[in-house]
Amino acid sequence: MKAWFPSMVCAAAVSLSVLALSTASPGRAEDAPAPPMPLRVMPINDHLTAFYQGRPEQASVKPGPKHWPDLGAIFVGDATYAVRQGDTALVYDTFTDTASAQWVRDYLAKAGVKHFMLVNSHWHLDHIGGNAVYADSPRFATDATRTKLLAKRAAIEAGTEEGPPAITPLTVPDIGLTGATTVMIGTVRVLLRPEAIHSADGLVIELPDDKILLAGDTLEDTATFVAEPKSIPRQYRNLGAMRQWGFTKILPNHGNPEVIAKGGYGLGLIDMTRAYIRRLVEHSHDADFQTQTLESYVGDAVKLGDVSVWWAYHEAHANNLAVVAKAWKDKPIPAFDQLP
Repeated sequence: MKAWFPSMVCAAAVSLSVLALSTASPGRAEDAPAPPMPLRVMPINDHLTAFYQGRPEQASVKPGPKHWPDLGAIFVGDATYAVRQGDTALVYDTFTDTASAQWVRDYLAKAGVKHFMLVNSHWHLDHIGGNAVYADSPRFATDATRTKLLAKRAAIEAGTEEGPPAITPLTVPDIGLTGATTVMIGTVRVLLRPEAIHSADGLVIELPDDKILLAGDTLEDTATFVAEPKSIPRQYRNLGAMRQWGFTKILPNHGNPEVIAKGGYGLGLIDMTRAYIRRLVEHSHDADFQTQTLESYVGDAVKLGDVSVWWAYHEAHANNLAVVAKAWKDKPIPAFDQLP
């Protein structure tokens, strides 16, 4: 396990050179764009803060074209997090856009933060849209995230990767991790852990002394977006292993803001996610598979209070059914109980 301290970080994954953490930039210009939706500030404890945006009621959503920030973030709700102590902060993800990311940076700067570090949970666009705000800061991600973003940079900047809006310029993390890495933010121990759940390049954050997991997109309420259906058995196994780490509270990027504001989810969120993705594969050969409802998959977890059904996840569930059906139509169903 590697350790990084706030006074020095590695300039790149293969380099031993040292650079200082960034110093807070001046406040936002008066004519800078406002975030697409208001942000809520949710203090979790004296060194962890959630910043939350979106999750509008369905009736308030206006008709018209929808784009990736709406479908993948705003409609389901989008959170980013900051671990801070003294004049130093580690920021986990940057929303879909620079205006929202700048709002968070300005808020932290006004609270006395002068030095910033950025950590990206994975390469998906709703997590890296505001990275340019931290172009002057050390930026961590898995090495796989760096590779993916560098390969897709032209398409992302052109707005052709997932359609408009484009992210330009795309600011790629400059420090690639391949194993668990500890960062100290003052006296707060922050463990960066690569984890191939949801996306093979994933990076979650464990705060072991608080028994908190910042889960990125590995876990969601109401249900995960299945981005890599062929690897569901591995994700199922990795979720089971992650459950044993010792944390007791989970803070996802996409979840119910009221639950997040109260300190997060319990381990039932993992149990629900494992059951959900397992059932998707085990039922993928059913004749009626692509008409099976979200409620039929998560109903037991709803009764237990582990999740709630949010309207925007019906479309996500329909997409999950389609991608799983395509990926598993000609494959034998694995015996999940016998996975190593």
